[in-house]
Amino acid sequence: MKTKSPFSVGNCHVSPFENKLNHADNECILQPKFIELLCFLTECYPHAVTREELIDNVWDGNQFVGEKALTNAIWHLRKAFKELDPSNTYIETLRKTGYRLAQPPRFTTADESAQKNNNTPKTKYLYPFILSVLLIIIICGSYLYSLKMPPTSKQHVADIRLYEHIETITTSPGRELFPAISNDNHFLVYSWRRPGFKANLYLRDLYMPEQAAVALTDTPFIEGRAVFSHDREQLFYYQRGAGSSCKIIKYTLANAKKVTLGECGNRLSTDLDINATDSQLVFISGNKNSQVNQTQLNLVDLHSSPHAITQVPCPNNCQFYDESVVYSPDGKQLVVSRNLPSGFEELFLVDINTGSAQQLTSGFVEIKGVDWHPKKDLLVFSGIKKGKRQGYFYNFTTKTLTNAHVDGLSYPEYAQDGSLYFHQWNTDSAVMRVATNNAVASSPFPILSTHFNTRFPDYNERSGKLAFVSNESGSKELWVANKDGTARKQLTQLKTNIYSPIWSPSGRYIAFVVAKRGEHAFYVYDFNSQTSTALTTNFSSHGKPSWSHDSTNVLVSDGEHVFRFDLKGNNLGQVIKQSTLYAYEDKQGALIFANPDAKQLWIKPPGSENAQLLVASINLSNHTSWYYQEGETQALSRVYYFNVAQGDYRLSYYDFASASHHDIIRLPERSFSRTSGLTYIATAGWLIYTSYKSPQIDINRIDAKYLP
Repeated sequence: MKTKSPFSVGNCHVSPFENKLNHADNECILQPKFIELLCFLTECYPHAVTREELIDNVWDGNQFVGEKALTNAIWHLRKAFKELDPSNTYIETLRKTGYRLAQPPRFTTADESAQKNNNTPKTKYLYPFILSVLLIIIICGSYLYSLKMPPTSKQHVADIRLYEHIETITTSPGRELFPAISNDNHFLVYSWRRPGFKANLYLRDLYMPEQAAVALTDTPFIEGRAVFSHDREQLFYYQRGAGSSCKIIKYTLANAKKVTLGECGNRLSTDLDINATDSQLVFISGNKNSQVNQTQLNLVDLHSSPHAITQVPCPNNCQFYDESVVYSPDGKQLVVSRNLPSGFEELFLVDINTGSAQQLTSGFVEIKGVDWHPKKDLLVFSGIKKGKRQGYFYNFTTKTLTNAHVDGLSYPEYAQDGSLYFHQWNTDSAVMRVATNNAVASSPFPILSTHFNTRFPDYNERSGKLAFVSNESGSKELWVANKDGTARKQLTQLKTNIYSPIWSPSGRYIAFVVAKRGEHAFYVYDFNSQTSTALTTNFSSHGKPSWSHDSTNVLVSDGEHVFRFDLKGNNLGQVIKQSTLYAYEDKQGALIFANPDAKQLWIKPPGSENAQLLVASINLSNHTSWYYQEGETQALSRVYYFNVAQGDYRLSYYDFASASHHDIIRLPERSFSRTSGLTYIATAGWLIYTSYKSPQIDINRIDAKYLP
């Protein structure tokens, strides 16, 4: 677009040459810089533009002048648009991002502009009449067509924009999650994962926000998803411990007394809710009687002693994997988020007495929390579509969805006054590189940084390609790209969550783990046939895979020991006596692995039954958070690893030649994912890892007056 060319935005016409905005018979003259800013936002539509980009392009990078000038220009543009067209928003503010044009631009030629200015009064009123008639015809036609549409058609989603009305409630460092509001709107309880600590429960007085939060629990466990009893005397939450331990806890606020109500199962998602009369609690747990990862809905009678637990019936011997649950206001029904065989997760309305279920939504890959309005037949939930997590409202009366356009809205909770609390999960991930051969440490540089999450990078020297996982298609699929991030290509369409893709040394295969409907599966992608094949392991879960040096078989852990499988799925047996979650096989056939506390590396030579100590002391973040860069000999090899201690985040390596540790770079806390893998590109000297764009997570609020 040429800066001086006329164009329209929404209902307004822009004449850049005259620095003028027009709407109907009204016009507004603006400063040239304001129009220049508007033109740049128009050129970038529909993408957001950061403040830095605007200052660079409109104020030639002059930060001193540009910071205040930009704020002033945005204010004047909004003021002008509001005077001309008060019913529409023209410029959006995106929190922690920048600005975006809210109305689609339309570019007009000089002839069209002249024709518009020369319209006779008759033409001026005739055009709106014609457009109105056409609009009526389109609406009527659309309605009649909708009557013929099958019930499985795509669900209509209306739009509202709530991001301008978000209030920040908590701002402590770390991750503040799962808000719970007392019935009198007085107290907020949430799970705070402080840097270097497990997640514990904290209480904040909303009437006195200047006071610090009070710790309710201080344990080595992970505690979250709390709900208040309506009389504000008890708090209910889950407590996760080591192994398979997961408990539902009743916490009496007056004396801090804790009582265990039930077991919830550590390997599956857990959620809970209490009915409006404080007589019954529902929680999700694993089904002990099932041979597969299946959940059940448990009902706890809070008036009985001891508390009796029954299950919501499941007709037709169904096998579900539920993740979120909430009571209806009358306590007779539940809304649950349920994973389907298709790979999607949808909301269902479940009758407590019969277990019969009615599907409410369609097209969501994942759902992250749901709540029912205390006074309306309205749901709020967090849904993921096309890789984006946003807030949605479901109206039971009209059976329609409304998109709130609040990115990252997660685990929403209504207060009794109708206000909405939620934690805003904006931890988008990107694949980064840092140079290891420089005398002076360089800053990390993004290789794959898009509007989507990219994780689990692994580089193959023979193919010259980087494998990774991206949610660009709406689910976490397997992709490949050149080492610089160009020529991206999607390999799978499993509509599921893929983890830990690892190249075979030959470059023909990629082994990866799939999590679907609560189950773990193990797959191999073959570039010759361009297909993915599941290998039957009979494991309930799988660790990070690796390959034999000749690419003929794969090694994978069942959570205790590492086993070897050929490409037909035959189990060739356990390869290491010691318990470990991951092992790397070098070119000589030796196996390198971490000890149980991930503070040492061991090696099992080929043909030997016993392992030997290789690195006596190494601070691995976990069993898989390291990469063995194999040289011609072991003395020429290195181990790159995530080095984390009490909030100190570093990328480091162990050099076998000098038997010493070296730091590559120190990074801000939680700026990288310890579970998403490392890889190394020797020809470029790049260490590749997954970085979080925004590790901070806060609890926010939207006042009821802005909500549906």
